[in-house]
Amino acid sequence: LVHRYTAEFARHGFAKTSMADIARASGISRTSLYNHFPTKEDVFKALSERINTRVYHAVVAALRSPGAWDERLLGVVNARVSWVYELLHASEYGRELINEKNRICGGAVLAANDRFESLIRDLLARQFPKRVDTAPLASVLIQSVNGVLEKAETKEGQEQARPTSVDDMVGTLLGQIEESVAVARGRLATEEFGQLREV
Repeated sequence: LVHRYTAEFARHGFAKTSMADIARASGISRTSLYNHFPTKEDVFKALSERINTRVYHAVVAALRSPGAWDERLLGVVNARVSWVYELLHASEYGRELINEKNRICGGAVLAANDRFESLIRDLLARQFPKRVDTAPLASVLIQSVNGVLEKAETKEGQEQARPTSVDDMVGTLLGQIEESVAVARGRLATEEFGQLREV
C-alpha cells in the first residue's frame, strides 16, 4: 500500500492529491484509510518515515562497505542524497514533495540530518589524529550537501543521472580534508618532537 501512496503523490503532487485519490489507488475504502490515517499529512508522514529508514540503512551499509575511507565517504553521501534525485526525476512534482516533507516532518528531517552528521564525523575521526576535532569538517560537508540538494530541481524529460554536482563537491572537500589530515599530523608530530626535546 505504501508504494501506491507514493505513486499517487508522485502522479499529482501533494497539494492536488486527495484522500479519495489515495484510497482509490490503494483499493480500499476512504473509511478504512481514515481509520489508519486521519489526514493526508499523516499519510505523507508515514511515507517520509519509510524514506528516512531506507536512507539510513543505505548510509550505514555504505559506511560499513570495504574500500578506502574516501570511497566510503562518497558512498555515504550518495546514499544520503539518492532519494532526492530519484524523486526529482520520477515526478514533475518532485521539488514540491521534498518541500512538503521538510515542512510536515521538520523534526524528523533534523534528527535524520543529525544522525548523518554523526556518522560522517565518526568516519572522519578515524582518519585524523585523536586530538583533532572533526566536527567542523563534518558540519561543512553536511551544509554543502544540503546546499546542493536545495538547488536541485526537477528536470523534465531528463533521465535519472548520478548527481555529479554532489560527487564534484565531495571530491573537492575530500581534497581539502586530506590536506587537513596531513597538516594536522605534521603539526602533532612537530609538537611531539618538541616535547621530546624538552625532556
